[in-house]
Amino acid sequence: MADQPNLSTTRWRVVADHKDRRYHVESVISPSVFWVDLDTLDFSEGAEVLKLDLGLDMERVLSGDVSAAFEPAAPFAFQPAD
Repeated sequence: MADQPNLSTTRWRVVADHKDRRYHVESVISPSVFWVDLDTLDFSEGAEVLKLDLGLDMERVLSGDVSAAFEPAAPFAFQPAD
């Protein structure tokens, strides 16, 4: 509506543990915390592209270590620079 501001609230809180290479994530719409252990993922050149399915409108409830829940996916297609 034109008389209301366009608000975008934060849905995720993330803590990056650089020493242990782990991302901890909390959703504001779910009471659980999940994490990704970056040492279990392959970031090398040519590695398979993976994604973590968060569900439609991010409604999927995740808890604990979700590192093994990543699934093969098509790479993100960037728009060309003008």
